[in-house]
Amino acid sequence: MKKNKFTDEELMAFCDGELTGGRAMDILSVLVDKSEGYEELEKRLEVYTTTRNALINTLIGEKK
Repeated sequence: MKKNKFTDEELMAFCDGELTGGRAMDILSVLVDKSEGYEELEKRLEVYTTTRNALINTLIGEKK
């Protein structure tokens, strides 16, 4: 996988469950097959899921 094959916007949408179709399948394919670059992709996705969870927890008033 070449560096930054997926845009930040695509990854954010993927983490939010809003990315569908071919691009979502491309992301899943890299992760499931553990294709070249999957470790970097996992790290990038972790940033978005962590941020998303923190935002949701703040909005609903829960503290970690």
